[in-house]
Amino acid sequence: MTSRERGAVALALFVVFFALAAVARAAPARSHDLTRGQVLFLQYCSGCHGEDGRGEAKTFRPNVGNLSVKELMDQLSDEYLFAAIQKGGAAVGKNAAMPAWSTRLGDDEIWDIVAFVRTLSHR
Repeated sequence: MTSRERGAVALALFVVFFALAAVARAAPARSHDLTRGQVLFLQYCSGCHGEDGRGEAKTFRPNVGNLSVKELMDQLSDEYLFAAIQKGGAAVGKNAAMPAWSTRLGDDEIWDIVAFVRTLSHR
């Protein structure tokens, strides 16, 4: 094998290595439990957002965001939703009345809620 061929092989291996590393970083650390996400959403979120996420619970004024609007939800990243739940509405520029749930919910539970919230706009 010539030095040019060895260089091409080394470059190809380098590219494959970094492509695989990028895929590994993009893959979720674990799958999310939609059932647990729904249970937690109903317990912690539905009082204001309603059981269907439409924000029509009428228990909170002003009305809260409608989580079932696909166009809106498509604009919000999972990280944004996670931060809103974990740190509260004020942390993401929304209503400060939305509490931070970090003292009651762990990260895995919040990610399960985020995964469940994503299903609300597909019903």
